[in-house]
Amino acid sequence: MKSKTVTSRPLNRRTVLKGAVGASAVLATPHFFVKPAQAAKRKIKFGIIPAYSFGMYWLAQDQGFLAERDIELDIKVFPSGPPGIEAMVGGSIDVLTVGSVPPLAAMARNVADFREFSVCGDATPLFVVVGAPGLNSIEDLEGKRIAVTSGSNFDFFLDSALASAGLSDMPITRVNMEPIEGQAAFVAGAVDACVPLATSRALIFEARPDAVMTVDGGKLPENFPSIMDVIMTTQPYMDANEEMLVDLVAAFHGPTVALQRNENDKAIDAMLRWQQGMGNAKVTRPQVAEIFNGWGYLDTAEIKDLFAKGLLLNSARVQAEFLVNKGKLDSMPDVDALVTDQIVKQI
Repeated sequence: MKSKTVTSRPLNRRTVLKGAVGASAVLATPHFFVKPAQAAKRKIKFGIIPAYSFGMYWLAQDQGFLAERDIELDIKVFPSGPPGIEAMVGGSIDVLTVGSVPPLAAMARNVADFREFSVCGDATPLFVVVGAPGLNSIEDLEGKRIAVTSGSNFDFFLDSALASAGLSDMPITRVNMEPIEGQAAFVAGAVDACVPLATSRALIFEARPDAVMTVDGGKLPENFPSIMDVIMTTQPYMDANEEMLVDLVAAFHGPTVALQRNENDKAIDAMLRWQQGMGNAKVTRPQVAEIFNGWGYLDTAEIKDLFAKGLLLNSARVQAEFLVNKGKLDSMPDVDALVTDQIVKQI
């Protein structure tokens, strides 16, 4: 299958976060420990993909920042964006933290009036391609089988990496798998490379010591398009719960980001508990610290500035064109409706 180049001018991720690098998803699992907020009056059925950035919402609850605002999250974990969005359509969750590509595909299907109302950060630098021995550069992927989740942020990263190297038409075979399935297929030798969850790298290299880092998202050109992780809901839910969502987002970009910046050891200890409470996430404190602190979390002033400059909107437009070019969408979704400052402008 040949990749196609997105046509919009890509957003320079370094204009989004000052000196920041991104973070990544971690091993997904249906088991998730949530410390209940005390005396909470307002509950949110909250879907989460267990990336460290999204875990900041868990941290806000764990540290009592949400309870102070009479908010309690009833958290459900999803392995990737599409099943989380399906759950939102079905009514089992109200709000979802998710990578930026799945909401675009969902918006194009017109099944609900989805809205992205804040950003957790730019995930680009911690996306990678891990390959078999000899696949030392992106050029070496020619003719190879690569496990990647079709139409996802992982797929967008692979496509954009090829485009940035001038290799959009290079023949490769994408094997559509969820990240964990693709990682297992790579370890078993069923595919030549995979685009994995970032915290799976250590597990992959333990299982296949001969594996190589074929593409490193942290070493790509500065004009490489951003892959933002977002928080989303529907317009009716937002309108009915606007004050609560303002308080939710304010807790993230205010005291939770301040905790990560000013009391880092305390935040790392909490995030380690979060990861270890997920059963399959066998991570050490140094591993948690490296990825957790690699993210440039946005404080209140920074998230307001990002929306004011239209950076999320521009990023969404670039990624929507990617999906259209890939044949994943028949037409462009309404990104102007999808991305809204209705909540952020009030924090």
